[in-house]
Amino acid sequence: MSPKPRPLALHPKQSSRRSFLTLTALTAAGVPVVAGCRLSRAGSGGGGGVSGGGGAGSSGAASPAPDGWQDLDGHLLGHRVSVRVSPLVRVSEEATALVLELTRAADDAAVADVQSSESGSDDSDNTVYASTSLGRPLPARGASGVRLIDTAGAGRVWTAGSASGGTLELKPGETVSSTVVFTPVDLDEVTVLVPQTGFVRVRVIDRDAAADVGVSSEALGKADKIIQDNSGPGDKAAVVPLERYTRALDDSTGTRTTDKDVTVTLASDVTFDSDSYNLTAAADAQLQTVADQIAQYPDGGNLDIVGHTDDVADNAHNQTLSENRAGTVKDRLGQLAALTKWQITTTGKGETEPAINDTTDEARAANRRVVITITPTSGTTAKQPGTTGTATPPAPPASDTGLPEAQGPVGTGPDGVTVPGPDGKGQITITLDHVTRNGGLLTAQLTITTGPGGTDDATLTTWLKDPAQAFASSRGENGGASAVGIANGLTLLADGQRLYPTDYLPPDSTWHHPLTELYTYKPLKEGATTTICVAWPDTAQDTLTLDHPPTKNSNQYAYRLTNIPVITA
Repeated sequence: MSPKPRPLALHPKQSSRRSFLTLTALTAAGVPVVAGCRLSRAGSGGGGGVSGGGGAGSSGAASPAPDGWQDLDGHLLGHRVSVRVSPLVRVSEEATALVLELTRAADDAAVADVQSSESGSDDSDNTVYASTSLGRPLPARGASGVRLIDTAGAGRVWTAGSASGGTLELKPGETVSSTVVFTPVDLDEVTVLVPQTGFVRVRVIDRDAAADVGVSSEALGKADKIIQDNSGPGDKAAVVPLERYTRALDDSTGTRTTDKDVTVTLASDVTFDSDSYNLTAAADAQLQTVADQIAQYPDGGNLDIVGHTDDVADNAHNQTLSENRAGTVKDRLGQLAALTKWQITTTGKGETEPAINDTTDEARAANRRVVITITPTSGTTAKQPGTTGTATPPAPPASDTGLPEAQGPVGTGPDGVTVPGPDGKGQITITLDHVTRNGGLLTAQLTITTGPGGTDDATLTTWLKDPAQAFASSRGENGGASAVGIANGLTLLADGQRLYPTDYLPPDSTWHHPLTELYTYKPLKEGATTTICVAWPDTAQDTLTLDHPPTKNSNQYAYRLTNIPVITA
């Protein structure tokens, strides 16, 4: 008897240091260089809407989550799988556990009719490996890619330590389960992101109440074994703050916002004349962006301004230039913003701390920068009432909609947009009925269906990833093969900026993970439907525009969805 086929294991060759740097130079380390998910409305444990937030320490505007399991419909890389989500159980003082029950539709399409032969998997026995969609790459095991979210304020996310179930093999009509283990959760309710399925709000219950809502002792025993084997929930288990990352539409600034500070990176090629600390005519637009950020925190705090250069001139020249540029920025900001309550430091680093350690033109352009860190006394959540946390830089030339000209096909969110592949080979249609406001987040569920030709020679990721980054986060941080399948290119256009999916930095990682799909790297045939879940920081808008930027030097894979309504959970 031949062994069962294994799921596609993505092991692309690591790009060389030089080739990776070339791919990511434009936005490496956040450096700019100029060159609703549908809500489950009923669960088996009781009716009622489900959404984000609620309970101690979370936003509680919505009705309470049902007591028991909740049912969702997933579309996992072209396959229909129903997902039952249990309440989160406090299994011990050091861990919590969530149980997922997965059932593949009895009439689900055969693997051979969904996945292109280029996927490299043997589909002869018609087995779906659900861990490919639900697990954390690489390698994907169980439903380890499920995340828990506190939607209050800037938000927090819990990442799983481990999950049972292996590759979660499913033939038509079969059911498998995965017990997912997390660190303790200090809420009464929490929002669960189930990849390629949806967001759902669940209760957090004690272990002695688990049997009453149908969580079996067998499922909890799997959690106990994970905890015993790992001396805790597992090395990957953590709770970390959610962060916000934006870029100006003209790439002149990049902004990273955490709950503690705001970091704005200015492209020096825009700010200063070449090899000079004299401001250009375009500098005030950049610096006004920073001044607007500062104005949101009238109680003051610390303001750190650091100048950096490339390595073209000698060390002494570059050190002096970086110091003078930092001083010039300080002086001009003092004219644009009230800085009396701010403790200001200026520093020059010369060429000693490059954003990209390379000598290409792109790398050197990225290294020429001024980094301004705004640390308000009371943190970034205590900004002045009426502000959204997003300063407004000048936008590039706009169409009659007030937005920059679209670089690809355009459609409304509910009606969708069809996006062809290069030379008309392959196509997908993307729809987004609405986006849901959950506390401080916007959550969404996109439906993607492949058309004639499927994804052709590409994978679904090509239509979803930030095209400026191949093996990296949107900030340009190298994630290697683990980052190649992420859907981090689904951006919102708001206030002259491109807003990326909210992200977070796991303690064991060197790159920010987006709060969206972590693996979509599959070639699909015609007629395959996949659900893509994504969360962004709230923009305080009633309608939204989603924009996927084009690949470099072309308009391939670019598209835009407009008039997307926002509803409140």
